[in-house]
Amino acid sequence: MYHKYLIRPASHGLDMSSPSLNQDLGHADWPAQNFKISQRSVQKRYGYGEDRDLGAGVEIQDIVYYKKSDGTECTIYLTPNAIMKRESAGTWSYINLEHTAESITSIAVDVVTGNSTDWVDATDLTAPEAGDFFIIDADWDSTAEPDANWGEIEAVDSDTQITLVDAYTGATSSGAYTIRKQYDVPDGERWSWARVNDYLYFANGNDYIQVYTGSGNCTNLDTTSAVKARYIIEYANRLVQADYGSTREPNSVWWSKEGDPSDWTDDTAGTSTFMQSDDYITGLGKVGSSLVVYQRESMIFGQRTGISTAPISFGRVKRGVGCIAPYSIVEVRGSNAFIGHDDIYIIDGESPYPIGEKIRDKLFSVATVAEIEKAFGYNNTVQNEVRWFVTDTDNNRLCFVWNYKMNEWYYFNYNVAMSSGGRGEI
Repeated sequence: MYHKYLIRPASHGLDMSSPSLNQDLGHADWPAQNFKISQRSVQKRYGYGEDRDLGAGVEIQDIVYYKKSDGTECTIYLTPNAIMKRESAGTWSYINLEHTAESITSIAVDVVTGNSTDWVDATDLTAPEAGDFFIIDADWDSTAEPDANWGEIEAVDSDTQITLVDAYTGATSSGAYTIRKQYDVPDGERWSWARVNDYLYFANGNDYIQVYTGSGNCTNLDTTSAVKARYIIEYANRLVQADYGSTREPNSVWWSKEGDPSDWTDDTAGTSTFMQSDDYITGLGKVGSSLVVYQRESMIFGQRTGISTAPISFGRVKRGVGCIAPYSIVEVRGSNAFIGHDDIYIIDGESPYPIGEKIRDKLFSVATVAEIEKAFGYNNTVQNEVRWFVTDTDNNRLCFVWNYKMNEWYYFNYNVAMSSGGRGEI
């Protein structure tokens, strides 16, 4: 015998604001595995197909869609130790900072001997280090990664000798070579990126800011000023960095010369330090014509002044609400949505407006504050929704979704380890 039951979903998938006293407790606590609630109906949540296999254990931290002014476009993947470019033939390539010099004269198992390679030159900021990767160019198709012939460097023994962790697997033992520098994103943190003019810039809080021009590989932007920036953003056709320096400046921002992120000493560049509270900077955003500097319990708004030698003025501070999760800041229709210490907010004008009433209790009950601080989000513009991901106390990756068109909330958990999201090249 079969029975039919009429499903009457709640208008919100997770409405805890005023539950009925006699409703089933599960009504406010079910995860949508393959469906969502929209416009008071159950709708299928479609799955996704594989785009690129980047290798076992590779964690993609961000996806960047990059379209240049000449119309060329590509998708960039950011991992904790690499920057990758999506290739058109179903493959991808590394665009990490590289080191090349003369040539290799011989390889004996795991010992590589070079010719006039100067591998321990302290002034060469691309010089190889333990943890970097080596390959003979003849054994490598740079646009068809992953390549099994990459050998991890165990030690740099001298100017002309390096030792690999394992025996080199390529068929060639001499000739031109490439050493792929490894990046090192701190644990629990992510890349920050920005576009100024036609170039992409990347920062991770532990390396020099990287610049990608659309061809070739990334290079160090500046090794004196653009050092270990944790957050970057474009504002007023300048690159703005925050929480930067070999000796950290967690309360400061520094902006470049207009139109030239390689110049940080011009009289139109400048810095500003915020000591109004004990908070450190937790992110950067843009809302309308304003630059927003986030702290845990406050927001500072900057505006253009029209004065060349003092182009940005920070005249307004909003205290009481800030951002505790730097990578939860998502641009939504000219504003920012983000996770605060007690709710999820969007900036309305220059005031934070709470939007998470129907979801916040669930969010703050299933995850620790430490994990919420690591939450990341992105704007799924196709479906008019922001997706925030957080790891709960059972080590599940939960996705909290706000449909900003319908002002609906729902959540679900992925059956795979979701590490990022974003828009890519079609």
